Amino acid sequence: MSAEPIPVVNLLLVDDREQNLVALRAILEPLGENLVSAKSGEEALRALLHQDFACILLDVQMPGLDGFDTAEVIKQRERSTSIPIIFLTAISKEEQHVFRGYSTGAVDYLFKPFDPDVLRSKVAVFIDLHRKTAEVKRQGELLRQRDVAEERRASDDRYRQLADAMPQIVWAADREGRATYYNRRWYEYTGQSVEVAGEAGWKLAVHPNDLPAAVAKRTETLASGEVFEVEYRFRAADGTYRWHLGRAVPIRGAAGAIDFWIGTATDIHDHKRTQQAQEFLLEAGELLGTSLHYIDTLEAVARAAVPSVADWASVHIVDGGQLRQVVLAHVDPQKIVFAEELQLRYPPNEQSAAAEVIRTGKSQFVNELTDERLRGNAVDELQYELIRELGVESFLCVPLTVQDRVLGAITLATAESGRRYDEIDLRFAEELGRRAATAIENARLYQVADERAQASRVLQSVADGVVLVDKEGIVRLWNPAAARITGFGIEDVIGRSIVEVVPGWEQLALRIPVAEDPGTGRAETTPVELGGRELWISGSGVELDEGVVYAFRDLTEERALERMRSDFVATVSHELRTPLAAIYGAALTIRRPDLELDAELRDHLLQVIADESDRLASIVDELLIASHLDSGRIRLAIADCDPADLVTGVVEAAGIHVPSNVQLVVEVEPELPRVRADPNQLRQVIGNLVDNAVKYSPDGGEVRVAAAANGGSVRFSVSDSGLGIPAGEQRRIFEKFYRLDPNMTRGIGGTGLGLYISSELVRRFDGRIWVDSREGEGSTFHVELPTAAHSKRKRTAVAS
Repeated sequence: MSAEPIPVVNLLLVDDREQNLVALRAILEPLGENLVSAKSGEEALRALLHQDFACILLDVQMPGLDGFDTAEVIKQRERSTSIPIIFLTAISKEEQHVFRGYSTGAVDYLFKPFDPDVLRSKVAVFIDLHRKTAEVKRQGELLRQRDVAEERRASDDRYRQLADAMPQIVWAADREGRATYYNRRWYEYTGQSVEVAGEAGWKLAVHPNDLPAAVAKRTETLASGEVFEVEYRFRAADGTYRWHLGRAVPIRGAAGAIDFWIGTATDIHDHKRTQQAQEFLLEAGELLGTSLHYIDTLEAVARAAVPSVADWASVHIVDGGQLRQVVLAHVDPQKIVFAEELQLRYPPNEQSAAAEVIRTGKSQFVNELTDERLRGNAVDELQYELIRELGVESFLCVPLTVQDRVLGAITLATAESGRRYDEIDLRFAEELGRRAATAIENARLYQVADERAQASRVLQSVADGVVLVDKEGIVRLWNPAAARITGFGIEDVIGRSIVEVVPGWEQLALRIPVAEDPGTGRAETTPVELGGRELWISGSGVELDEGVVYAFRDLTEERALERMRSDFVATVSHELRTPLAAIYGAALTIRRPDLELDAELRDHLLQVIADESDRLASIVDELLIASHLDSGRIRLAIADCDPADLVTGVVEAAGIHVPSNVQLVVEVEPELPRVRADPNQLRQVIGNLVDNAVKYSPDGGEVRVAAAANGGSVRFSVSDSGLGIPAGEQRRIFEKFYRLDPNMTRGIGGTGLGLYISSELVRRFDGRIWVDSREGEGSTFHVELPTAAHSKRKRTAVAS
């Protein structure tokens, strides 16, 4: 093993004469060190700012800052005060100059000419001294570092011993947050091995629901250098979770930068559980007091319990001597469906926990639901497997007791959370049961009192008109629905004769059946003229001691709807029959064995079948779109659309089937802004308008399709010179099933859905549609849509 190379040292040569510096370099070069030259005192001082020197050879006589002044400055500086200085001079041999040289800190004072060997020997001594001094310093630094390292190791050992002795989890991490140490309690609690724990073992132990918040907080504190503090659940070796308070503080070095982090995780599970229970009891108390409909409040309480204090929550009550489950809650709706199906297959019996708790009035509590207990309670292997799918780990069931009467039972169970119930949870659940039972009792007492006034409230709120006419024919009761239907106010009717109130009552009363017992009468529908309006009233009566009670409802709108449906069936039947007749006739002709069809006629018949099939498909499509619009199930794929491309595409498609006497003209402004809509549905809107214009131009003519910018909108216009629309009909043309020529006197068919569909689609694009028309002079339909820049619609597929 070769020895380490001896480091080269620096020697500073200061002289204002170049020839003197050359001579000095020649004398000292055999020493093999680094020779630095300076031609003035100022230059020498600058060199001392950047380098360390073993010795300085300094000329006394120099212009400006001479050797003595330069030496005084060198000795005043802490960094250079120990550097040996050898004065060199050829003039100042007087004693006072020599004395001054030594007094400034020089170690030698040589007169020129000097012996080169002597000079090299003197400098070599200082070089050796410098190296030895440097070695002593290095050894001292190594010793200091070793002592520091030893002290640090001892400190680390003491820290680890102290941390291992602590009952709480302690960990350390580097400045980037990577774990470098876990104490013994960590491994005992989590059951992790050293290999599994690693740099991010804590993430494996934190509950999945708490991990995102903990990671976000850790990232924030690593960036800010602030103290990390967050509450989360840690998984124990047995799979259960307990609440811990995680806290980490940065340990900073002398420069203020973070060297590492020290963290702790303190078990706060019992405190947290108590706090959650108290908070939930307060919340449950508020929920139980918000309504007198106890089923609704019990459902609200069960939903609040999941997942704060339970993974499953259910409530059973005794109703009419029967046990009935009124609430079942879980965070996952799919699991609720599964549990309900399980209960339908295996209904609760007298051996169920809820039934036993209600029968005995005593709570049931199972800290850990073992596989053995599951098998013992299951009716068969299938029920056992289904119960296991629910994943219940621990449960408790408490009675709903008030005044020594058991009204029902609340069951709380844990599954995915991994928690285990204990006696504290049982006491909390029993308190919840007492509060819920009180709420149920209050609600039932209120219900009894409320039933006495229920009849009156029903009469005030029912949608059917109810009228009481006494034996003298005087109106004694006229509820708000009767006033709304007839238009006669209550104050204008009560106390008056029914004959005065309802014109033609004598004849009308004969058509209304009156039964002697409630529920045995049959309602009759009859037209009534009231206040200049024709109403269709369905009514019946019941004879009482006080007179006759009549109940009736307004069926005017239903009659109008029924008429509309009848018209629609007739229209659609005609529209479907026409293409079906053509298809049927063409098909029969092709199939006739006694006819030999040439290729041209056969192709013509096949084309008829294809065209009429397309017509049938178009009618069905219109019916489906109208149905989806009514039910709100139509889906729109909103995107930016080019108006010019849409208009051009629609006209090109329409031009294939347009009659020869109709000419399509396109007028599109250049560089139109894009609009936000569903391109397929917008194409259908414009296509409907073009088809409508062609259809209602039986004598032919020009159909003009235009698109132009209009402020923050784009306006599409379709004009024809056909039949036009009478002024009195223009407000109805966008109604469903409305046709301008319902009897097809001009041979114009259709389902009456095209303009309705167009109007509904345009409305969903945040646009508007209207018509300008004069009878016999044609029509112009306008569709105006906001541009993409002004639209509020998102560029996503949305359900309308």
